[in-house]
Amino acid sequence: MPEDINKKPFDEATITKLEIFERYLEAWLPVFINAPFSGSLLVCDFFAGSGYDAEGTPGSPMRILKTVEKFREGIIKKAMRIRVVLNERNIGKATILESRMLSEIEQIRRQFGDLISLDCCNEDFGEFFNARYADFGAQPNLMFIDQYGIKEVNDAIFRRLIALEKTDFLFFISSSILRRFPEEESVRTYFPDLNANAIRNAGHENAHRAILDYYRRKIPAGNSMKLYPFSIRKAANIYGLIFGSKHPLGVEKFLNIAWDKNRLNGEANFDIDDDMEKRQGSLFPELQRLTKLELFERELGEYIRESGEVTNRDVYDFTLAHGHAPRHGRDVMMKLRKEGKIDCDAQIGCSYKSCHKDRSIRTIKAVKNG
Repeated sequence: MPEDINKKPFDEATITKLEIFERYLEAWLPVFINAPFSGSLLVCDFFAGSGYDAEGTPGSPMRILKTVEKFREGIIKKAMRIRVVLNERNIGKATILESRMLSEIEQIRRQFGDLISLDCCNEDFGEFFNARYADFGAQPNLMFIDQYGIKEVNDAIFRRLIALEKTDFLFFISSSILRRFPEEESVRTYFPDLNANAIRNAGHENAHRAILDYYRRKIPAGNSMKLYPFSIRKAANIYGLIFGSKHPLGVEKFLNIAWDKNRLNGEANFDIDDDMEKRQGSLFPELQRLTKLELFERELGEYIRESGEVTNRDVYDFTLAHGHAPRHGRDVMMKLRKEGKIDCDAQIGCSYKSCHKDRSIRTIKAVKNG
């Protein structure tokens, strides 16, 4: 049986994933609340727990409700309907959660009337996901799949998940288990095509990156789903979140959050690439290793130089594809412009708003011998 983390205080790793989910929800909601159309939204928390930890720290259900309340004025003005579905398979925690939600439901009704609905369920995740699957196509969805271990987001679930439109998701997975026991029957049952050598050769701290690659390879041609990792080290183990979205604005918002969480690498709660050591420099310049940000600067510069001419949208797309926040793309462009290596407008934008929504497309030219 999985350990019941709600019987003790949340550890740092749990707080990290909860904060990332909460911040993404806070960034996701206003996209639709402020959109020119009205409709409904669905927020699903498939492993909701009992609501709080042993010290009263809010879990994901309470964080969802607190975040929704922040947008009360906009939700009411827009008449936006939001359904919150909280599922917890453990009957003990589900009972506690439902009890705690009773008072929350009354408060929600007072504030929002019937615009916000709250459902508490006690079902197996796979059965619940498949039974409700047809409903997921009716509106934009945000899904939080904070599973225990590894087994729930299997091949079948993942393929159905990435087939959904207007659906962003975050799922948690114990990557160290897959790296440590890739050939065990219990692992093979859920990951029959896992390459044991590839995941072992990835190294301990890169375990979650290897699992991300495993899922990325499952995305079929023509499917625009993009996946990004956030590795979480807890004691000797590596866990992690995998974020998925088909929309560049969703990707932008997640990467901004990830890089705010760790300005060193934007994808882990630790120094996954030893960037602090790289920053100290070397007595031998030819042996100097580049930090993640320095490597990106070099790669983007080479991309512009080899292309000869690109647009800021090209730079924006390149930046997201390499797992960087849009501000990094703009910083590199401004540096290259200052160094006389590119010719571009000083007001050039590198964001979804400027490159896609406002269509403020600008040309960037590489300067020969610059």
